[in-house]
Amino acid sequence: MITACLIGVSGFGNVHYQDLMRAVERDEVRLLGATVINQEEEAEKCQRLRAIGCRIFTDFTQMLEQFRGQCDVCFIPTGILLHAPMTLAALRAGANVFVEKPAAATIQDVLAMRACSEEVGRFVAVGFQTMYAHETFWMKRAILEQQIGKLQSIKCYALWPRLDEYYTRNSWAGRLQIHDAWVLDSPFSNAVSHQLNMLCFLAGSELTRSAILRSVEAELYRGHEIESTDTACIRVTAEPGVPLYFYVTHCSVQLAGPEIIVRGDRGSIHWTTDHVEITRADGTHEEMDCDTGLQLRDRLMQHLYRKVADPQSFVCDLDIAGAHVLAFDGAYESSPIHQLEPALLSRFEESGSIKTVIEGIDDIIKQAFTQEKLFSELETVPWARPGKVIPLSSYTHFPSFEQ
Repeated sequence: MITACLIGVSGFGNVHYQDLMRAVERDEVRLLGATVINQEEEAEKCQRLRAIGCRIFTDFTQMLEQFRGQCDVCFIPTGILLHAPMTLAALRAGANVFVEKPAAATIQDVLAMRACSEEVGRFVAVGFQTMYAHETFWMKRAILEQQIGKLQSIKCYALWPRLDEYYTRNSWAGRLQIHDAWVLDSPFSNAVSHQLNMLCFLAGSELTRSAILRSVEAELYRGHEIESTDTACIRVTAEPGVPLYFYVTHCSVQLAGPEIIVRGDRGSIHWTTDHVEITRADGTHEEMDCDTGLQLRDRLMQHLYRKVADPQSFVCDLDIAGAHVLAFDGAYESSPIHQLEPALLSRFEESGSIKTVIEGIDDIIKQAFTQEKLFSELETVPWARPGKVIPLSSYTHFPSFEQ
């Protein structure tokens, strides 16, 4: 049985709370403490936590001090700007850490987290649940064994419309900074970040490692009235020169994807959230259902338990999750965020909130995905603006001009 602490039970923190309560019921975890700053709002959860002997705190630093050296894993499902400082505090209190994705907003924060982890001899795992799915490693082995021939490209698209209420659900949604702390919230750093992280991982030359990223070129746009971007196309070049394409919007008409295609010169892999198909170079075809739901969440928990007992056991660590942060930091440097002209936007009521649609964006993304081009490289998108190519091989600080 491992011991655990939890910081936050609301929002996505509820997923971590439910994961831990299932584990407690199976006698896999003893929950020592939970930090809940909104105890009146979460009275039922607090009552249930106290009933299992868990102490409730309003200050996470007091909780960490109370259980210094006693907590195996501290769960941190908080806002992006809190990931790094809370992770550092938990590590210094002697706990291993499971922090929600993304690992942090900036690569310098990831490097600081990694250095602290190494210094204190504790691990940091990041909440990319697809990294623990059977199909992820099935695909990775197929690529490394060249079952689809030589890797040519990996690409993903997602049409994920979000209403205005999505951006008012907390204080950091759609923000770039809060009080000089970077947030960099976006579809590719948060809502669809699992898939950008997966692209970087699948391109890696080792089974449990992400790719070494050479450069990134991006185009960032927004239709919603927010600071950050809600629509983007990104081309990451991974060693030894493999292009990774990522297309996403929160301003589409349809809900579609995410969908990933791994293209080899003699075969391909097609991934969706529930199904994977491999067409091999030898002419064979095989399919697999994806791990989903509570089964996948519980498998993630099992990996954490094994990592506590065996330092060599696999988790999605800061090396893997750091590649994702490197990619999106570079994307933000590659392109300014272009506010689209009102003539390109439609805003209308839907489900008690307001939906924003960029004219033609569904078709634009599908066309770019098929042709493996950025928006500005298509002949049909006059408003598109190319970004700069940002080298990543020695990129250690966002933004690089502040270094």
